[in-house]
Amino acid sequence: MQARKILAVIEAADQLGVLADLARGPLSLAEIADRAGIEPAVAQKFLAILVWNGILHQNGDRWALDEVLSADVTSGALPLLRIEGWAARDHLNATGIVAALRGHRRPPEIDDGFVGELAEAMLRGARASAPHLARLPLWRDRTHLADLAGGSGGYAILLCRMYPGLRATVYDRPEMLEHTARAVADAGLADRIALAPWDLRGDSVPAGHDCALLSHVLHLLDAPARVGLLGRVRAALAEGDPVVVHDFMPGVAAGEPSPEEAASAIDWLANGSGFLPGPDELGSEFTAAGISVRTVTPIAATRTTVVSAACTIGPPDRQPVPSGSVERKA
Repeated sequence: MQARKILAVIEAADQLGVLADLARGPLSLAEIADRAGIEPAVAQKFLAILVWNGILHQNGDRWALDEVLSADVTSGALPLLRIEGWAARDHLNATGIVAALRGHRRPPEIDDGFVGELAEAMLRGARASAPHLARLPLWRDRTHLADLAGGSGGYAILLCRMYPGLRATVYDRPEMLEHTARAVADAGLADRIALAPWDLRGDSVPAGHDCALLSHVLHLLDAPARVGLLGRVRAALAEGDPVVVHDFMPGVAAGEPSPEEAASAIDWLANGSGFLPGPDELGSEFTAAGISVRTVTPIAATRTTVVSAACTIGPPDRQPVPSGSVERKA
């Protein structure tokens, strides 16, 4: 109960702009009140509560962020905080968990109003994980990557930078691709990274690729949907083409699940995916889709796992490219 109340007051401070302002340096009561648009007397009470809960500290007549929280804010934690706040109101609560346990399945896509926050969080997250994926030798002879539900494009950007012979197409919903386009343009890779609107749940994967990446995608889906998606990937590729999956996979890394993994498991429970497959279960899903797992490598720093696989003989029937999935350049 106390943690929930603290989260609520942090969210309020974020909505008032207090966290972003204080991340730039200490401020006086008058400055905070003026920027937040609230009365100084009210602001003083609010600041006292933030101090009592370890969010701020006061030095004379100025207030500053706690050092740990300041590091979180400046490293990009605010987008994740806002997404968590939305999820808690939408489905990540007791009512949502009960509904999921009784069979309700919410759409895997985040609410449209938070796509920008998700894009920023994904771009920052890719900076930590993408180098691990980029070290895989399989990319060296590849020419066209399908980055499926590729979000901000962070993985495609790094891979194209490291492998000059590689181009990529990032597939995601149009609302996300608006943010992807800016990231690709900022990276100077608009001539090598294309964008294509795509529905995670139903669209086939267009032909013309010789490798595919699914980063933080499978945990959004339940088991039948995972097999279906992997089958669509297999149908678009040729025998021997690599498929790389980067995701959470409890039970692969040594030791007990981290607090972050345990919290993520609650997310998956609440959205109805119930994503807790071990290597054997996920391997069976790959096999059912005509894909063979080659290596499973934990990334200790991010508590995630990279699965390197390859297409095998006997792919599912190829499906036609749906209308509306024509590539467009960033």
